[in-house]
Amino acid sequence: MITTSHPSPSLAPAVAPGSASRIRVVAGALGAAALTVAALLVTTPWGDRYDSGAEEVLDYDGLAAVRDGAWTGMLADGFAFAVLGLTLGLVTCHLVRGRGRVAALVGALLATAGGILFAMGGMSFATLTWFASGVSEDVGRPLVDYANDHTGHLLGATMAGFFLFTVGGLVLATALFRARAVPVAGVSAYVLLVVAQFAPVPGRTLDYLQIAMMALFVALAVKVLRRPAA
Repeated sequence: MITTSHPSPSLAPAVAPGSASRIRVVAGALGAAALTVAALLVTTPWGDRYDSGAEEVLDYDGLAAVRDGAWTGMLADGFAFAVLGLTLGLVTCHLVRGRGRVAALVGALLATAGGILFAMGGMSFATLTWFASGVSEDVGRPLVDYANDHTGHLLGATMAGFFLFTVGGLVLATALFRARAVPVAGVSAYVLLVVAQFAPVPGRTLDYLQIAMMALFVALAVKVLRRPAA
């Protein structure tokens, strides 16, 4: 999702210097959040991805090896995802002033709610695994088994947040397309990446797909930062 280099006057209305400064702060936060998520996807401090569809999401024997890294990484990932949802919506609402503005508002609300829910669920998940792997096995293993028996409570907020963010992102992409604020190729690439996430992909392919999505968000942030102040 990359803005055009020379938008028409109708797509790039003049803004007051103060407003330009504020949207640049928002765009900077968007870029920083996307870079943070991308870096975490590259380094995977939490180890292998957890399979939400598996019979047992958590493996007690594997928790201790990534205990501290997983807690720190999931905390950073959740916070960055929340910032991403909020700032992506704000940037889109800034770019879409005519056609698509209702979709931009709806998408912003969905993406923001999704980012916050994802952060809440991720932090809860990380805290559970940190405590469960730090106590004696006769205490920690039954706790992990109990969590695996109640995956709705274990992953519910995270999955709901991811779903809302995904739907919100698609609505925001629609708004940007309708307003012609970004090239069709950028919107198409984003939609294809979103759809590809749900395909049965091998190994770390899903990480690479999401890194590519973060690159699109960074590109959008950079273009907003480079826009003239008025």
